Parts: sequence; C-alpha cells; structure tokens
Amino acid sequence: MSISRLLSTLSLAGLIGLVAACGTVHRSAPLLERGVVAAPESQAAEVGGEILRRGGNAVDAAIAVQFAVSTTNAIGAGIGGGGFMLIHDPDAGDVVALDYRETAPDGARRDMFLNEDGEVDALLSVHSALAAGVPGTVRGMAALHERYGTLPWAELIQPAIELAEDGFRVDPWTAGKIAEYGAKFAAVDERFREQIEFQLYFRGGLEDRMSIPDLAKTLRRIAERGPDEFYTGQTADLIVEEMDRGHGLITKEDLASYRPVWREPIEGQYRGYKIVSMPPPSSGGVILIEFLNMLETFDRLPLHSPEQIHLQAEIAKRVFADRAEYLGDPAFADVPVGALTNKEYARARAKGIDLKRRTDPGSIKAGDLPVRVDTDGQTTHFSIVDRNGLAVSNTTTMNTGYGSGIVVDGAGFLLNSQMNDFSAKPGVPNVYGVTGSEANEIAPRKRPLSSMSPTMVYSPEGDLVLVLGSPGGSTIISTVLQVILHSIDYDRSLAEAVDLPRFHHQWPPLLPETDPISIEDDGRYALARSTLDALMELGYTLDEVEPIGDVQAIQIRGRDVTGVFDRRRTGGVAYQ
Repeated sequence: MSISRLLSTLSLAGLIGLVAACGTVHRSAPLLERGVVAAPESQAAEVGGEILRRGGNAVDAAIAVQFAVSTTNAIGAGIGGGGFMLIHDPDAGDVVALDYRETAPDGARRDMFLNEDGEVDALLSVHSALAAGVPGTVRGMAALHERYGTLPWAELIQPAIELAEDGFRVDPWTAGKIAEYGAKFAAVDERFREQIEFQLYFRGGLEDRMSIPDLAKTLRRIAERGPDEFYTGQTADLIVEEMDRGHGLITKEDLASYRPVWREPIEGQYRGYKIVSMPPPSSGGVILIEFLNMLETFDRLPLHSPEQIHLQAEIAKRVFADRAEYLGDPAFADVPVGALTNKEYARARAKGIDLKRRTDPGSIKAGDLPVRVDTDGQTTHFSIVDRNGLAVSNTTTMNTGYGSGIVVDGAGFLLNSQMNDFSAKPGVPNVYGVTGSEANEIAPRKRPLSSMSPTMVYSPEGDLVLVLGSPGGSTIISTVLQVILHSIDYDRSLAEAVDLPRFHHQWPPLLPETDPISIEDDGRYALARSTLDALMELGYTLDEVEPIGDVQAIQIRGRDVTGVFDRRRTGGVAYQ
C-alpha cells in the first residue's frame, strides 16, 4: 500500500491510533502481540505503523521512520545528519548501542573556528559550510538493516520517497518554524548569505502541503542503488560540489571512509531500576547515570517543590562541570566512564550540596577522580516496540534547527551544523551554552560530544518498562531525567510523566552571578508561583523559555503497552 493511499484511508481503516489531544494511546492487549510507534510527526508514525503491520520488526520500522522524519521533520532530522540508537533484543537478551554520529572531515583542525585574535567566531561553526560534519544517517540505517532488518531495503525507503514526491501535510507548528528560521537565515551574517539558500528546500511548494522533488530523487537513488550511493555515488558528488561552492571541508574520501560504530551502552541502577543509555561520544548516558546516583543519596522531595528543584540545580552544576572536563570521543580521549558513573564518586560529589543554600557556579569545578574505573542537537527522537519485544530508542539530529541551513543543490537535503558540538576553544560555550575541554577539541575523523540520550528503563524484576528520549540540546538530559523521575519516584502514568512541567539547569561558569534556571513559558506547564518566588529568594535567576523537550516514549506495564508523544509540539502514535 502506498503511503498516500494509506493516509487517505486511515480514518476508515482504523488500524492506526493517532492522538492529537491527550498525547497518549492506550491498548489493553497482551504484551508482544502489538507493536507501537511514538514519533514527533504523525505521518512518520503512520509509516512505522504500516511497516509493523506488513510484518516488519521494530528495526525495519525505525529505518522507515528515520527516512520519513528526514522528509517531514527537517528542522531536527535529515539524511545530512546523524544520531544515536539503542536496540533491546529480547532474543539475544541484551541491549546494543549504534553510534551513527557525524565525524569531523580529514581537513578539520583544532583552531578552525578561531579568528586572527584567537577568539571563537561562533557563526562559522553554525552557518558556514565548515559547520558540517560527515553525515552518518544513511550508513547508520544500513548497519541496522544488515544486522536486524527483515524487509527489503528499498521497501523501507519507499514511504519517504512518496512523501517527498507526492507531498506531505504541513502542520501549523512546522509552518511556524519554517517561517521563523527562514527569517533567521535571511538575516544571517552577510558572509554566509550566498551559501545559505534555505528557500531552495521549499521550491516544491509550501502551503498546507509540501513536496521536495530533489529529495525524492536522492532517496530513490539510495533505495535502488543501496546506501553506498550516498557516500560514493552521485549524491556524494553533489555534496562535494556544495562543499566547493561554500569552501567547506567534506571530500569524497571523507564520505567513502565514514563508518558507524556499534558500542556497549551505559548502565546504572536507580532505586532498584536499571537505566540503560548511550555511551560516549554522547554525554547523555554518563551524565544521566551520574545525576541519578547523586540524587539517590537524598530522600525523595515533594514534586516541583522549591527544595526538589534546588537540589536538581545543585546536582546539575556538578555533573555539567564533569561533562565539560572529562567527556569526549573515546577514540581520541581517555574518558573515565567507570569513575563518573560510580556510586561512591556520586556520594562524595553530593556531600557539598546544602538543601538550604545555593552554591555559586563559579566555585564549582570538575570532581577529583582519584581512581579511574575502566569499562569495556534541534534534534528528533522516536521510540518503537514490536510485538516480539524488539525495541528501539533513536535520537537523530541536525544539531541546530535545519542544521547549517545549507541545502545540497540538486539533492534536496540540508547539511548539519554538527561541528559546533566540538569545543572550539576550551572553556568557551557552544550554541547550547555548554563548555568543553581538550577532550572534545576538534580533530580529523573525531566525533563531537553530544547530549543525546536515547534511554531504556528496566524494572527491578528485569522487565523492559520504559523506552524514551527527546531532542533539545543540553536540555535533553534534564528532560529524560525528569520523565524517569516522574515515573519511578512519583508513580505517574506515562502521559502524566511526559506532560508535567519541566525545568533545566546547567553549569554556567561564565554567569555565576545569575545562576539561571530555565522554566517553560507556556502556561500549560507553569510551576507554582510560590515555588518560583522561593527559588528567587535562594538567588536563582529564572529564564522563561519555549517548552523544553519533545518526548516520544513507550511504557510497558504487564500486558498493557502505552505510547505517548509530547503535546508541547506535534506528533503521533501508531499501533500495529
């Protein structure tokens, strides 16, 4: 069945449950008899649901959804980007991690974003052709297909081809973002205006429906000729031509040599639950586990009380200071994963926290690691579980919204701005306000540090109970953490856990006098006024921001399977 026909017959067929109002679909069905897809864009969710019903597994659906969101949700996903994925394999009894993160080109150098005065030229790492790392998405999906796929490669890409060719619905949120970023790119520094031809992406038309003819041609080539077409064929030629026009660094050799990496995930324990997340070069898993370890040393505090938010802010200062000092690509730096996720280290790190007094961020440094325990991004997230229990948690990114804004002419896709995730200069924050050290400095073929945190949670009995993740740059870790806490510590349903207000804090060494806590400015997610007043009395500055995160999650409770998308944006849930 074509995706266009599927979309037109959806309401009659009643095969897919989509949620627009409450953000959740619940079915009382035996576990492993139904699959579910939770995605940030409803048409992509529909694609995944159809793949499951055709007999595909969760990985087949994930590949199809990845190419679909790369078409319909280009603000945070694209074949010109990369990402991280966790796969729970019940047959093998394990969880594996796939790193298809972008890499720095061979021509990259440590000081490439510094001006003649030795200061960071931040715009170069976001808006120029130099901002793009070597994309990993296509070969990442190919690695998945080789290891787990059951349906033909071309069949999994076909729905995305039809969406790009025949057109897809443009919801109000997406239309608003296109207008917003179109204005931003039009007003960008004159040095980059000739490179950023953002309007090229929309020449297929944009009203309530949009088509991308050049992208459809590219996807068809990848479907028919295989994934290597992107890295060694016509598409690779088009990428290099775009690099030549914009004085970028990616070469044919960079593209041909790119490989995704299979990794061991990070594991930790929180109040009897096992938490599994992404290892470096993502910081998400390490920092999430370190945060939970520190939090576990304290008694549970009332949800969204001043004391609870203050405690999490104090922990955030310490874990983000550790992130800045110690984390990077493990192929290039000695990353002390075991020490940072050690519970004794967490207890020692937490001793300096006073529940009645705010610590000046300027006084906080990375923790001392006397013993090293060795152990062998706008962004998009979706979660999938099939009827056989195979589960996928996938976070994919272009880094900033619509990446660099540079369209590969003739290929119909945008290039990422992932080089901004490196530390351009030690101690200087990137676009998300996080700093880094030499561990995350730029080097050829190196993977930049990330906050992406695809995560799975297991009950004390060992059963998979939660599959989740979120976009949001450095706020990803806070978002995933808070949904986990709402579920475990406060026994909220998944819909409630996702829907509750969120806040974010990170180590701000350059702004010690402000010590800002980000709070959502949408009234639906407002914290109590008394709580806000109490935090300001402690000396915090409150920054009102757009809604934080965009969680796509699946909860398994006995025989019940629940999928949820975040009402803060738009999304969909599809059932098998």
